[in-house]
Amino acid sequence: MQLIKRAVFLLASLMAVWGAEASNESWMSRLPDTVKVCRVSIPGTHDSGTAGVGMLTRHYARTQKLSIAEQWDVGIRFFDLRPKLEDGTLRIYHGPADCHLGFEEALLIIKSKLEQHPTEFCVVMTNSAGGGLEGVDMTMDLINTLFDIKMLAQFNAKMTVADVRGRVLFIHRDYRTNGRDWPGTVVFGWPGNGSSHHVRMMSSEDKSAVVWAQDFFTDGGKGNYLDTKWDKVASLVGEFASAPDGVWCINHLSGYTGSGISTNINRNARITNARLLEYLAGHKSPIGIIPMDFPAQELIDAIIFLNTFTTE
Repeated sequence: MQLIKRAVFLLASLMAVWGAEASNESWMSRLPDTVKVCRVSIPGTHDSGTAGVGMLTRHYARTQKLSIAEQWDVGIRFFDLRPKLEDGTLRIYHGPADCHLGFEEALLIIKSKLEQHPTEFCVVMTNSAGGGLEGVDMTMDLINTLFDIKMLAQFNAKMTVADVRGRVLFIHRDYRTNGRDWPGTVVFGWPGNGSSHHVRMMSSEDKSAVVWAQDFFTDGGKGNYLDTKWDKVASLVGEFASAPDGVWCINHLSGYTGSGISTNINRNARITNARLLEYLAGHKSPIGIIPMDFPAQELIDAIIFLNTFTTE
């Protein structure tokens, strides 16, 4: 605990030099235009739309306390949204739990934030929570309806901050019926409950990139999950420091142990998030996209601060 306190103090002192804002509404304004997006350290949230889940499902389905708008204000720029087609409408779900948030409502919040803060960009990952191919098609169609083409980032592996300011880069875990014509990119080979250095992102224009992904979300109660999880997180952080040019990284801190009413998301988040905060006190390299459960402001700020050292 004492090490963590010292890490927080050090990071707070350094971030004061960089001029970090209390709200982080426009932290990307300090990024050089020439920096590649894949080398930007981006704080994110896992199952971003879960703040409004009901009491009966909160123990296993709630991974965030802040709304989408509040997450933006504290500095989150990667949002994990899981739409489910239900009675002709796309709603955000986490597994079987209704999050009481429409997919369109979530997208409009993000759109409004970008319009208010044109120096920023964000990454939105969609992952169908149900509704089959019809739901996937509707997801793509709704994005194209709500966002002007100028607000949709055109993907390539080495795209720069200048290419995406004021835009959303969509990454989809599912692809539409005709297999083409999606906004942003589709992910192929996502590792599921594990890690992979062979995930690929592909745009409709056949622009592609390699993604190093870690999403080890549970061990089913068979081992010491938190230590194994941290080893995977830290290993990928270390490797990505010297990744080949154009490689992307999505490294999940999120995960759970137990099941049903004994699921322990909060405890796991506190432990793993604290480990990363302590680790980053001595780290000066990009770490890519970091989706988290219940991230504290200190950790969000620490991830943002890593961009101080990114000049390429």
